[in-house]
Amino acid sequence: MPRSRIDAAGKLQQLLIESSPLIEEYTREICPVCTDVCCRQIHGIYRERDILHLNALGAAIPERDPARPLDGPCEALGERGCTHPRWLRPFKCTWYFCDPLLEAMNDGPQKKARALSRVMQDMIECYDELKG
Repeated sequence: MPRSRIDAAGKLQQLLIESSPLIEEYTREICPVCTDVCCRQIHGIYRERDILHLNALGAAIPERDPARPLDGPCEALGERGCTHPRWLRPFKCTWYFCDPLLEAMNDGPQKKARALSRVMQDMIECYDELKG
């Protein structure tokens, strides 16, 4: 039986919170030395399912500055990464892995990479369930 939108949103939030430390093991090493930052304003735009997710949780959608250039750095990008908790970010911000991050995953412990891959698949399933 399919989950309700509220259940899917809650499960997705839980998975995002639980996976964040694992994802940050990679981003903590790769992102600070990056010369071509992926976190662009255009990627931080909340899409329909992101809005459905946050609405189902009763969470406010962070305000965006419409005057910021879409190809510029994301306004939520701080000195130590994103200023939003992972569960509050657009989903694209979690599932996108640049080539250096993918290389780090491939070169690192495969048990950890497989665990992250499994949880990402669970997140994608929950995200897809938000469509209703």
